[in-house]
Amino acid sequence: MIWKYQIYLKFKLLNIMDVSICITTYKHEKYIKECLESIFSQEFNGEYEIIICNDNSPDNTEAIIHEIITTHPKGSKVKYYKNTPNLGYVKNTLYSFSKASGKYISILDGDDYWINPLKLQKQYDFLETNPDFSGVGTDSKVIYEELSKPSHNFSNHLDQELTKDNLTDLNICQTSTFFFRKNILKPDFPKDIISADRCLYLLAGCYGKIKVLPEQMSTYRQFGASISKNVTYDMMKKDFEIVPFIKKYNSDYKSSKLKSYFYYTLMTYSNVITKFNFYKAATGYFFNNVLSKFSLNPIKLYLAIKWSKHTINQKYQIKVENNSFI
Repeated sequence: MIWKYQIYLKFKLLNIMDVSICITTYKHEKYIKECLESIFSQEFNGEYEIIICNDNSPDNTEAIIHEIITTHPKGSKVKYYKNTPNLGYVKNTLYSFSKASGKYISILDGDDYWINPLKLQKQYDFLETNPDFSGVGTDSKVIYEELSKPSHNFSNHLDQELTKDNLTDLNICQTSTFFFRKNILKPDFPKDIISADRCLYLLAGCYGKIKVLPEQMSTYRQFGASISKNVTYDMMKKDFEIVPFIKKYNSDYKSSKLKSYFYYTLMTYSNVITKFNFYKAATGYFFNNVLSKFSLNPIKLYLAIKWSKHTINQKYQIKVENNSFI
């Protein structure tokens, strides 16, 4: 126990935080106070800092943050930065990481908030006692800000331990629940991409497993005008830069599986797309998905081909129903 206390003192003398909570914000005047209050209400026995990177919001987001810093009893925990001009979501996220001094980083988007006061403590304790894990997420509550749709849970992987073999699955955990070891970050993390969260999860898989705790510990606000709802084909195809980046740090990732994953997202999430580009993405998905699951067993090969064709047809029909083709 003496050596643990000595290490603890060393960290304090070096001013090394246990956790850096990184918040990116843009036009969040309606939500940023609730976001910060959910952090201040955490029951955490370690030291944390709050890194806020405001991407040049044109509203009152900055004024609200300054008021909280100067009036809230825990306002001194906030380190505030403003980008002029704005950087964009991915670059702003990476900028917030660069300002973090914590052993761990916890992400929270400025329009979300935590709903479990033990979130930080549970995730911190988990990584402290499980060195073979590089990150830990939780379930989250999806709420619709502009629609009368009922809320629901986000993750499809509750209470699971995920490895690089299944980190290309969908709905692993929402960004505002993710807590990870800062030392997994790399200086060449791709900046000209859309899906920083997907890249981060895959990078974490290079260095360990990811645990998804079953409790809902954060909200995830959905907006009709959010970036994720308005991406184009040309925007989404930038995510292919992630493939060589991930392969650089763990060559055990199968290239065909990574490419299949990003062709799937290109085919699925591009809400402005021509039929020609849809079929290009579908062809890439089909080829790489079958290749990643290739087997000399004829039944398994048949099922891989059948499922790939089914997925393409399903996504095509969704595009037709949503009038996504141009």
